[in-house]
Amino acid sequence: MNFLFDPVKFDGQTMLWSHAVKSEAAYPGFYHWHQCMELLYVHEGEGSVIVNQHTYEMRPGMLFLFQPFQLHKIFANVSKNTPYKRTIAFFDPSVFADSLAHFPLRHSLFMKIWQGRSTGPAFDLTQEIQQVEDGFSNYDEISNQGRGQEQEEVTLLLLELIGRIHKASGRVQHQEAIETDGRALRYSEKIMQWIEMHYAEEVSLDQLAEWLHLSKFYVSRVFHEETGSHITDYLTARRIKQASRLLQSTTQSIEQVGIAVGYPNVSYFIHMFKKVVGVTPLKYRQRHVAALK
Repeated sequence: MNFLFDPVKFDGQTMLWSHAVKSEAAYPGFYHWHQCMELLYVHEGEGSVIVNQHTYEMRPGMLFLFQPFQLHKIFANVSKNTPYKRTIAFFDPSVFADSLAHFPLRHSLFMKIWQGRSTGPAFDLTQEIQQVEDGFSNYDEISNQGRGQEQEEVTLLLLELIGRIHKASGRVQHQEAIETDGRALRYSEKIMQWIEMHYAEEVSLDQLAEWLHLSKFYVSRVFHEETGSHITDYLTARRIKQASRLLQSTTQSIEQVGIAVGYPNVSYFIHMFKKVVGVTPLKYRQRHVAALK
């Protein structure tokens, strides 16, 4: 099964790179996060990207940069007539921060994308499509020649992308490249925001439907249509994401962590955590402590 925490194994490499990967079969995606940054560029396809209680339209020319441990999901409407073609890369941002420091403007934007709350994760580069495509093709050629792992080459790729992002942001007067506050929220976004406020409680679909002034059937259907997943999937992902944070950052007992995220039955909490993360809460905490030593 697909686990919520999807660790990326670099095995000595500085960047894991997959250029122009194409899918023509169903691509529902799943809620997950990585310990590193993930870059996603859409060459072809349509669908949505769910992150930070927002749903972003996925279309050619869109660049997404997910922060480490940022919960997200990619949902693509795929068919033979509408394939999903993308470039994906994984990298540890701390490895390249010093190299980018020689370019103050780009370094500042990189740090905001990596660690900030108001920049990204979605950037509309549709007016830069050809340049971005050329840049990715050039790096892919370098990678095929065996030089793609050199820090200089990765830094140059990041510098070019950050420059494109800065230029695109300038066209919208330095607002986020994808503006979400100026439009009405989708129902799925309202549902995710409600869950954000109530995930630590006993969540009732009746309460959610009443809050939205909609029927339970319609609430379930519209969330699935807009995100490709069920409300229970997102609720579970959000609870386990918070549980993981508490296991790493506090000394609360396993039972206390479960209660704090909406699982008052400790046995059920352990079962759900292992189901979506792959290990028990205790093992997850022990691995984190060991990694810090």
